[in-house]
Amino acid sequence: MPKGGARKGAGRKPKPLAEKLAAGNPGKRPLKKVEFVNNTYDPSTPPKYLTALEKKSGHSVVTPTEIYQRVIAYLEPSECLHLIPEELICEYVMANYYSVQAKYELSQSNHVGINNKGEVVVTSFAVFMQKQQKQVLDIWDKIWEIVSRNSERIMDNPEHDMLALILSGRVRKKRGADDYAANGDS
Repeated sequence: MPKGGARKGAGRKPKPLAEKLAAGNPGKRPLKKVEFVNNTYDPSTPPKYLTALEKKSGHSVVTPTEIYQRVIAYLEPSECLHLIPEELICEYVMANYYSVQAKYELSQSNHVGINNKGEVVVTSFAVFMQKQQKQVLDIWDKIWEIVSRNSERIMDNPEHDMLALILSGRVRKKRGADDYAANGDS
């Protein structure tokens, strides 16, 4: 287990571009904006393999095309949809689709069982569903990092809800101005 030093993901996370612009660019250095001129895909239409998957799956709670359209509609106001690779969006759509399907199938069956020794165990399908949820959040974090670093608009991350905080296992305490005054911090 690492005890110190440089490691992946360590350190303070950079401020989103929109917050830097709202603060008036206190560092007075030019802000980094990623620019791509070669836009090879049309985000308004989903890729063919997503629509083909709809035809193959018989009963589904939600279709990959519906998820794709919701994601695109959410990301369009950020004005940096062209920076996100189509493959990354489709990867998120597929992971989210399989996660929703797994949740539906799990609701139709037992997710806790008893093994040969009489011990209570969680089925492997429930474990798969939890891993799928983690994969969905990991992929969304990649997308959200692109959006937060490059969008000039302040947007809320829909994936940071209470359930996601509980599943992540991290304890996050936000201190307000009253907490700082009570502790004598300046």
